[in-house]
Amino acid sequence: MPSITINLGSEIANISTYDVYISNCDPTSWQLVADDIVYEDFPITVNPEGFSVNDSCVQYYISGDTGCECSGVTYVTSPTPTPTTTPSITPSISITPTITPSITVTPSITPSITVTPSITPSITITPSITPTITVTPTPSPPPCEEVNIETLTVGSPIEDVNVFLGYMPTSGSGAYQSICDLLLCDSIQDIGIGSGLIECTISIPTMSGLPTTVGECVEIQYPSGSECITYSQTEFNESCVGPAFASQELYIIVPSELGNTVYTLSECGGSMAIQLYGTCDHDPELSDPTGLIVGVNVQLNENGQWVFNGEVEPTLQLDCGIEYHFHVCSSGSTTQLWFADNYALSSESTPNGTDALNSSNGLDNNGAWNSTIVVDTVGSGFPAGSISGTLWYGTNDVEGAAGQIQIIGGC
Repeated sequence: MPSITINLGSEIANISTYDVYISNCDPTSWQLVADDIVYEDFPITVNPEGFSVNDSCVQYYISGDTGCECSGVTYVTSPTPTPTTTPSITPSISITPTITPSITVTPSITPSITVTPSITPSITITPSITPTITVTPTPSPPPCEEVNIETLTVGSPIEDVNVFLGYMPTSGSGAYQSICDLLLCDSIQDIGIGSGLIECTISIPTMSGLPTTVGECVEIQYPSGSECITYSQTEFNESCVGPAFASQELYIIVPSELGNTVYTLSECGGSMAIQLYGTCDHDPELSDPTGLIVGVNVQLNENGQWVFNGEVEPTLQLDCGIEYHFHVCSSGSTTQLWFADNYALSSESTPNGTDALNSSNGLDNNGAWNSTIVVDTVGSGFPAGSISGTLWYGTNDVEGAAGQIQIIGGC
């Protein structure tokens, strides 16, 4: 009986290993021929007779480790003996035992022949089917997938939170302290904005992915049997959040390999949706960053140097037209981060005087040490207006600028 080749046409998502079985068509008695193989092991070649499968009709079955399965049937034709003998023969026969889909075997024969019934001295086989089997299963992926929302443990008493009523308060003792500051600064134990825990599963369509441009809406869904249903705002309010959060724009953080990204949960087009808002500590280089809030993680190292997204005292290059949030985490009020147009002049050892930038220059909360400095390059105040010359950043109690600020492009 010829060998058969079983192939998997394309790799199946979410399946790591496969098991392969064969059986006679009648009766069915499955025999394992390959155990826990990976996609790269296909195709595999199997001699059915080696697994007690000797019928002309052979079934095959491929099972994935997540339950996905595909199967089929093939017919393997045994050759029909057509002996051809000549008057002079000898008992020496040379036989090629493996027969492939189209092959001619002409053995050397001499007097006195012994014939094995399953193989003839001269045979041409043209099978009615090709033993090579290509299996292309089409399993249906789950219609939606859960969003991995960052959960923080903060407050007094301690509680888990992952949804916020605001991104950044602008008044009171916690002014300009954002949820990104809460995530990035270990010294912050609480935050002056409403927070809670989402009480339901937040899923999005499997093929859509999270939004990557400002203004793009991706529906929020929940699984129901084999389907996924899009939340209306009423359903979301009843199932997912408490009364204080109902019908309000909510903020969440989703971690990824690129960093932490802020998204909003709100109504869009009559249903609940997730939308891109900004980043906590990275610039994902999105195709259309217009309106995006770009976050920068700022730490003070043991040598008293400012570290921006892991780079020590770099030249800050800010794209004109983008709003930047510098999330500052330092040791205390004597190590504030300041932005100025002239830094540490001979008549002034600190930048927090007339040279310090302020709201008229498009900069708020200058001199932060455990909160967020906002630099808005969109408005006409930055870098135009009262600013003249080169821009600098540094620490309030150290003479001399730490680094230069450059504005890229024109506003």
